[in-house]
Amino acid sequence: MRTALRIAIATAAVLGVAALVARRAGEPPRRTRREDVARPIRVLPPDSAISGRVEEEHTVGRYTLQVIADTTAREKVVDVRLGRHRVYAVRAMTVRLEHVGTDITGDGVPDVVVQAFTGGLHCCSQAIILSLGDTLADLGSIDGADGEIEFEDLDGDSLPEARVGDWRFAYWRDYPFVETEAPSVILKFRDGAFRPACDLMRDDPPDERTLRQRARELSRGWVAGDPPPDHWGYAGDLVYAGHPHHAGRFLDLAWPARVPGKDEFVQDLRDRLNGSPCWSPAPERRPST
Repeated sequence: MRTALRIAIATAAVLGVAALVARRAGEPPRRTRREDVARPIRVLPPDSAISGRVEEEHTVGRYTLQVIADTTAREKVVDVRLGRHRVYAVRAMTVRLEHVGTDITGDGVPDVVVQAFTGGLHCCSQAIILSLGDTLADLGSIDGADGEIEFEDLDGDSLPEARVGDWRFAYWRDYPFVETEAPSVILKFRDGAFRPACDLMRDDPPDERTLRQRARELSRGWVAGDPPPDHWGYAGDLVYAGHPHHAGRFLDLAWPARVPGKDEFVQDLRDRLNGSPCWSPAPERRPST
């Protein structure tokens, strides 16, 4: 029986992170260092026995939600049952439940957010949104890649938005991973999925004096080679806040005349930003996810 269960678990369908909501907004280039990618989250077969210590349990209507510690596999399992039957389960290195029984989509139906981390050097996080209505509905997932996924009401409508990093700059050029700049992307539940909320990401543009001051601060000590990460990271933040022209102005001000390679670097930066949320194409022209 245990052998059959292990085979079933090992051959269960993989949750494809490439189709996740946040990734659809602008997929970063595929990783080239496959050793850094942990094994994917696995789905458990219906009504199979799950042994282990129950670390967390919640009741929402007829649903019972448990977080179970599988000490043999050193993993955690989220087990969701409707009545006596399992309707959903997922296994990962670490998991936690958030907003249990709270309506986070505005449809009047209680939900739960399953935060899962696959393990590995620095990858990968995932937030799965489940609707706990008369029947369970999987409302999709948000791929956090190498960072956290945070839920917070940012616009005061009593429904939480999701904040996630855009990790398209991981392993870019010769920057080490620990220096990766990951601009924040805000996602709001619209039309059945969490989608980039460019309106909530916009901020007031800096004035000329501020740009010049930041240019001096962020280029201090830079005498050769590519700029420091927080230098172009600030330019990226301006782009994600809806001010690409100010980003270009900052790069012009901050790049020392004695350091070559500006045009090539800026073009490479633009290419890396291509397809990112709220950048290219324009939001009203981007296909819906």
